[in-house]
Order: sequence, then C-alpha cells, then structure tokens
Amino acid sequence: MSMYLAAAVLGGVLMVSATDNVPKLDTQPTCAGADSVLSGNRNTASCEQSEQQARNTLSTEWQKFPVSDKRNCVAETNIGGFPSYVQVLTCLEMARDARTMP
Repeated sequence: MSMYLAAAVLGGVLMVSATDNVPKLDTQPTCAGADSVLSGNRNTASCEQSEQQARNTLSTEWQKFPVSDKRNCVAETNIGGFPSYVQVLTCLEMARDARTMP
C-alpha cells in the first residue's frame, strides 16, 4: 500500500512542478500518424511545426493562466498517450474565454 501512496505523492509533486513552467511533451506519437491518407494535407513536418508554434506561444503566455487550468489541461493532454502543445494551448484559451462569457 505504501508504494501506491508514494506514487500518488510523487505524481502530485510532478504535476505541481509541471505547472510552473511549460511542460516538456513528447509530441512524436501525436505527429506520427500525420502522414496517413486520413490526415488530408497534414504531414509530420507541418504537425511538428504546429506543435512548436504552440509551444512558443505557451512559453510567452504560460504565467498568465491560472495554475488550476494549467494542471487540468496538461493532465488532459496526457490521456491516451498523444500529448500536444496545441491541445494544451487550446484548452487554456477555452478555459480563459469561458470565464469572460456572460
């Protein structure tokens, strides 16, 4: 039982530290299928470029987002094994914009 508790605590620490700076995501699994027939005009290079642009935007905007939103959006993008800076950025922007709606 103590092994599970240690894993939960470590996971919590890692999640909190991930919200201080833009997390490092492995977007290779996300872009790996971009060359398939089903992806239309997207290819691996354009996917990687989109991911890098989103990471750059996150780098400049990261401190403007609430910690709870960052924690939630980073956790969401890691579900399923296809992490994406584009997804994190979109999630953060949607959470921000939802707060301004009447």
